[in-house]
Amino acid sequence: MRKNVSFLAYAMMLLLAVSCNQPNSGQDNTDNKTAVKSGYLSVEEAIEQGNLLANQTVAVEGIIEHVCKHTWKRFKIVDQEGKNELKIELGDKFPSVDASILGKKARVTGKLIPIRMDEKMVMQWEQKMKENHKGDENTLHYREELALIQNIYKQIISGEIPYYTMYSVEAENYELE
Repeated sequence: MRKNVSFLAYAMMLLLAVSCNQPNSGQDNTDNKTAVKSGYLSVEEAIEQGNLLANQTVAVEGIIEHVCKHTWKRFKIVDQEGKNELKIELGDKFPSVDASILGKKARVTGKLIPIRMDEKMVMQWEQKMKENHKGDENTLHYREELALIQNIYKQIISGEIPYYTMYSVEAENYELE
C-alpha cells in the first residue's frame, strides 16, 4: 500500500512539473517544444485515471477530432484509435479557434473535470445537444453524438452502468503540432 501511495505521489509530482513547463498561450512556441513527450497522458490514460486525477491539473495529448462551431472555444481530442475523447474548454483567456486545427495534435495542460451523469442528466444532455445543433441534423457529427448519448442512456436504464462520467479539461495552456 505504501509503495502505491509513494508511486502515486511521484507520478503527481511529475505531472505537476511537466504542467508548469507548458507555454502560456495557445500558439505554437518552438522554444517550448522540449517538453518530455512521455510526460503527457494519452486521452485513454486520462480517462482511465480520471477518478484519481479528478479536479487536478493534468497534461494530456490527443488528435483534434471536432471543433465547436457555435463557440469556437471548445474542441475534442481523441486517442490514436479514436475510441476515447476529452472535451477541451478554452475559456476567455484564449483566442477563438477554427476548423483549421482539425486533425492536429494538441497538448493541453489544465484541470480535469469529471461530470457524473445519471439518466435524467443524460436526457438533458441530449436535449441541449439537439438545441445547440439545430440545423445540423443531417451531419455525421450530429448523428454520431446523438447515437453516443442514446447508447449511454440505454446502458443506464438497463442497469448495465449506474451512471456515466464524462471528462473535460479546463485548459490552462495548450499547443498544437
